Amino acid sequence: MKKIVSLSFVLIASISLTKGQNTFRSLNEIWSYSLKNNPDNSVYQLQVEKALKDNLTAKSYLYPKINAGFSGQYNMEIPETPIPGEIFGRPGETIFAEFGQTYNYTAGLSTSITLLNWQSKFQSKIAQSNVNLAKAEKDLFEQNLKQQLAQVYYAVLTSKAAVDLSEKNLSLADSTLVLTINRFQQGLIDNLTLNQAKINKNNAFDRLEQNKQYLFENETNLKILLGMPPTDTFLLTEQIQFDENVTLETISPNDLNLTLYKIQTENAVFAKKQVFSRFIPKLDIVTYLGGIQYQEDFKFSLNSKDWQPNRYIGVNLSIPIFTGFTTKNQYQSAKITQNIAQMNYEEAQRKSSLNDSILFNNYINAKHSVETVTQNLKLANENVQLAYSKYSEGIIGLDNYLSVFDDYLTIENQYFSRLSDYFINKGIILSRNK
Repeated sequence: MKKIVSLSFVLIASISLTKGQNTFRSLNEIWSYSLKNNPDNSVYQLQVEKALKDNLTAKSYLYPKINAGFSGQYNMEIPETPIPGEIFGRPGETIFAEFGQTYNYTAGLSTSITLLNWQSKFQSKIAQSNVNLAKAEKDLFEQNLKQQLAQVYYAVLTSKAAVDLSEKNLSLADSTLVLTINRFQQGLIDNLTLNQAKINKNNAFDRLEQNKQYLFENETNLKILLGMPPTDTFLLTEQIQFDENVTLETISPNDLNLTLYKIQTENAVFAKKQVFSRFIPKLDIVTYLGGIQYQEDFKFSLNSKDWQPNRYIGVNLSIPIFTGFTTKNQYQSAKITQNIAQMNYEEAQRKSSLNDSILFNNYINAKHSVETVTQNLKLANENVQLAYSKYSEGIIGLDNYLSVFDDYLTIENQYFSRLSDYFINKGIILSRNK
């Protein structure tokens, strides 16, 4: 039994040591932690690095290609070459003579460089554009991530406030029940009134449990966005504030989203030019420095005197003439793709301006609504306290008190609903600030 207790103690201690406590004092600290630890953001960073490597690969056409090679050849039949018979004293005749050896070997270095290759040039531009596209996608993801983090972060703070208020409501409902039980025992009220007080307490408890569950869900979602290990915990120390004054000038346009469409349009332009470049000739220069060796038998010599120099410079000019209309159709398809990208970019610009106006209007309305319902919540809370005092003194009945309390709960629900709308819009605005 002692061993079991000891092992349990060690297990609990080891689990406790694996947990980490993270304290966040502001939304900026939340953002900073998530940008470093969010797994999806790490994937986007790897995509940027991959695009950079692909860009270097695409630029390799600018450098010469150098290859070292060795080959051996066995001539099963040495070809005959026609030569004039005069060489052999047989004028007027054509003699077929064999020239060559049964075995020959070549070894050397070949170098090639492209002087004219527009396809590779535009492929390089596309690769560079893909780097910009990967960076823009990463920046846009980070902006959207910050937006989600802001909304969930404020949802946690709002949920905590809701739990605190629900605990106070439960305490008040419990005090009301105790007071009602005392009056029931004194014979001043009947079972109907007592049951109403019990139902009121149960409802307050149920509302508290719902708010706790909502808080747990928001905290879990925040840990997911943060990229935090399941065993770690966090503490938020910031208090909810509503006194900031946001104007239209402080709402940054959604430039990152527009940048993404712009780069996609540029990429489509390069793709079209790359297809068109297939109509343009390609020019390469090839040089070869090496030697060749001939042998009558199957043998190989490393002696330098057995090798004959084999060197040459060649020019390769490739001129496309007819490809079965493939290039033409691909070019027309690329033009359509470019037009689609351009239309998407222009449409994104139009929608962005309108959406920013809607965002500003929603934020201002939500802010005013929160300010108004906050005042109502304070008044409703005062009414509850006054009604409780009157009920305690026997001036009003439980029905009257519960009516005031229900009005307070209705306003409380409105308060958190308006508060949620306010922070949703605030999160979008703050996520755009770099």
